[in-house]
Amino acid sequence: MKILKNIFKKLYLFVAWAIVAFIFWSWIFTFATDTSPERKITVYCHVPEISGTELAVKLEEDKPEGIKMIKVHSFEYVMFDVESIENGDIFILPESLISEYDELLIDPEGGIKIYDSESGTGSADSCIGYSDEDYYLFLGAKSAHLVDGAAEKVAENLIGLD
Repeated sequence: MKILKNIFKKLYLFVAWAIVAFIFWSWIFTFATDTSPERKITVYCHVPEISGTELAVKLEEDKPEGIKMIKVHSFEYVMFDVESIENGDIFILPESLISEYDELLIDPEGGIKIYDSESGTGSADSCIGYSDEDYYLFLGAKSAHLVDGAAEKVAENLIGLD
């Protein structure tokens, strides 16, 4: 009984160390599984539902030379980190939100229709759950891959997915 009493008396220390350990190992995991923007393509999708990992795996099958990984995220992923979305390479946006995010896009008028709501067909629709409006694909204005063409190559691959 005395042992349990001592444990409960110092429970706050155990919880504090558990939180510190969790934060530390989360940081290590992020550091080990990420790379610099020059070696990855980031795709942001403003869709109701997405299988980001599955789509990334499909896109990595034919990734451009010099690219280590392709990351696919929903817009909710960066809710509190606006700076990371500004450096996105590819964006998939519904028609109704293009003007809201036009500062992120290289050419807000030149998007490629990736999903047609009338026919209900679109690219990568096995991984992306589109809503009932047209969706367009854009290249990011601050993409690190505009010059080397890697973002454009991944966008072409994305358009070609079933």
